[in-house]
Amino acid sequence: MGTLKNLDALLEGFISDDGPAGAGLRVYRGDELLYDRCIGWANAEEKIPFAPDTICQLASMTKCISVTAGLQLYEKGMFLLTDPVEKYIPEFADRKVFATNDRGETVVRPAKSPVTVGNLFDMTSGITMSWGDSNENNRILREEGDKLKAQGRYTLREYAKLCGKTPGLFDPGEHFFYGDSHDMVAALIETLTGMTFGEYLKKNIFDPLGIKDMCFAVPESEKDRMAVFYLLTPEGRKVGSLPPMFHVPEFESACGGLYGTLEDYSRFARCMTLGEWNGVRLLGDKTIRLMAMNRLCSDALKDFTNPYLAGYGYGLGVRTRIDPSAGSNSSLGEFGWTGGWGSWVLMDPTEKISIIYFQESMPNREEYMHPRIRNIVYSAL
Repeated sequence: MGTLKNLDALLEGFISDDGPAGAGLRVYRGDELLYDRCIGWANAEEKIPFAPDTICQLASMTKCISVTAGLQLYEKGMFLLTDPVEKYIPEFADRKVFATNDRGETVVRPAKSPVTVGNLFDMTSGITMSWGDSNENNRILREEGDKLKAQGRYTLREYAKLCGKTPGLFDPGEHFFYGDSHDMVAALIETLTGMTFGEYLKKNIFDPLGIKDMCFAVPESEKDRMAVFYLLTPEGRKVGSLPPMFHVPEFESACGGLYGTLEDYSRFARCMTLGEWNGVRLLGDKTIRLMAMNRLCSDALKDFTNPYLAGYGYGLGVRTRIDPSAGSNSSLGEFGWTGGWGSWVLMDPTEKISIIYFQESMPNREEYMHPRIRNIVYSAL
């Protein structure tokens, strides 16, 4: 029979000489805190313990919050998921995509359909990313983005315009690419509200939930609470450094820009799991259900499938359980996401379970840790 005590051995084995320096884990059923443990160090060199108020860089854990913010405007009737993005960001008009002709050459042709707002939420827009050089869309976004930076014009909305003018990697809806689509959602929020993305989050998510430490730039007075970023190497754990974009962000990125604490994220996760927490409702129950429905077609699901995500599809900015037989004992429709440095959230409205896990290291070893946490919790509850 399962027991949450098995989480102790898992955490203690993971936080070792060659693992993360520290971590925090909370498990709730409803609003009852069933498991609460922080272990190891936020700063091993200074012997500062990892704690619920340790500030971590959330990386892609930002995405769950970003799409929630976008869906608040959906609930106000400010857009439809089927709306073409060009209605709000005109640079997406006359969409083009890269293709390969009969001679194997890369060419540009008209897209089969417009990019919709829904394509932004579910990462099927054909937009890749502004760093690296893995494809033509990626190369142009990086090169032209660098030009905007040099001109001092690299803002969220300027980047959205660039993404609209740059041919997509594929026709909208046909494939999944884990890239910068959610930054377009943030640009949409700014366009529709006249607020900066950060201002919108503070007013409509952070302040109502009493979240104090989520931000895109940690104040100098709070930096001693930040977790040290560690690199896990064959030679052992070493102090590393986050990529420059996280130290001096050009804009408030919906894809991965937020910092926050285990306590902060626990409030958000419970609100989304329960539908309402402490008198605050971020989204209606049916919108949360819509958020956690798989939206990927069979071809796009092939882009999404890997052993770590076995049995999951992708909804409106979150993974969602669609096939428990793939190796999980969790509920159909449980949803959430992960961050590049190893943090992870699971939200299950059916069983009222919320799991929030924080760490700060790379490689994050998510494929080892997260499924084991999930399976131990569901075995016990």
